[in-house]
Amino acid sequence: MDFKNTQAEFSAYIRNPANKPCPSDVKPERMQVYRELFFNNIEGFLSSNFPVLASLFSKEKWLTLVQEFFEQHPCTTPYFAEIPEEFLLYLQNERPKTETDYPFMLELAHYEWVEMALSVSTENLPQADQVSNPLQLDNKISLSPLAWPLAYQFPVHKISADYLPFQTPEDASYLVVYRDLDDDVHFIELATMSFQLLQPLQEQGVIKVADYLAKVLPENSTDVLQAMALEALQQFVDKHIILLH
Repeated sequence: MDFKNTQAEFSAYIRNPANKPCPSDVKPERMQVYRELFFNNIEGFLSSNFPVLASLFSKEKWLTLVQEFFEQHPCTTPYFAEIPEEFLLYLQNERPKTETDYPFMLELAHYEWVEMALSVSTENLPQADQVSNPLQLDNKISLSPLAWPLAYQFPVHKISADYLPFQTPEDASYLVVYRDLDDDVHFIELATMSFQLLQPLQEQGVIKVADYLAKVLPENSTDVLQAMALEALQQFVDKHIILLH
């Protein structure tokens, strides 16, 4: 029990040295080394994975936010690569909202997390070449596991210190974020029709193109509309956002 109490005191002080006592049998200078090591690792990892979000805060306010997360959120993972998701969960579910919060804060954090999550995903794209012939109605397709269609109220891909939208735009922003064969992560801004064409594939397995278009296009669609949909699907195939089977 004494060892467990020591561990609890040790971790409590590292999380919040301003309000928790230093363990009595450890010199404060030594505890400060541990404190800086743990906190600086967490802060550095969050800054590198949420660079735009971090840039919108003063250094003092960003460190305060990281400190609150470090102190209050019970991380359930020992892996550094999963800490950004823990931070996102903290922002979404635990941190009290304040009047000075940016209205797009949660969406921006989610967008930056998606980029990181795709970059470290263990999913792999098949190395077989996609057919170069035009996509046909009898081809079978599926959404790449490394492609995520996303819809946001704010244009999160444009936000920076020079562009801070405080009012919700009339139109939503539609994106697909994906990882290519070279393991580079990209995003494409989508028109509404392209998003409506791509997003339902998340709920499908492998499906024939003709059957899929019958699901997503209006009844009695014109040949022109079907041709436009095929062209859009072809562009997604070319970028390995949609996979052929």
